[in-house]
Amino acid sequence: MKFFILAYKNLKRRKSRSFLTIGGVAVAVLVALLGFNAGYQEALTSDIDKMGYQVVVTAKGCPYEAATMILNGEAGLRFMDEDIYNQITSDPDIDKITP
Repeated sequence: MKFFILAYKNLKRRKSRSFLTIGGVAVAVLVALLGFNAGYQEALTSDIDKMGYQVVVTAKGCPYEAATMILNGEAGLRFMDEDIYNQITSDPDIDKITP
């Protein structure tokens, strides 16, 4: 308990040093939080920009092959931009497409 009393007396005795230390810690915390926030926003924006339409392209045949391929993680879902999606939908050889 004497340690806390001694620390309090020293803080009270050297007010300017105490306030400068508290201010320095506050500025460091603020800079760290703003840096983390900026990095998080940039990563989130980048991930959202990379997203597009989810597309699975399979050959004509048994639908169970496509389901098995997806469940096994083979080839997986792909993302594409809207202009590529529009090119695919305008192709007369495409049988079915679901956005």
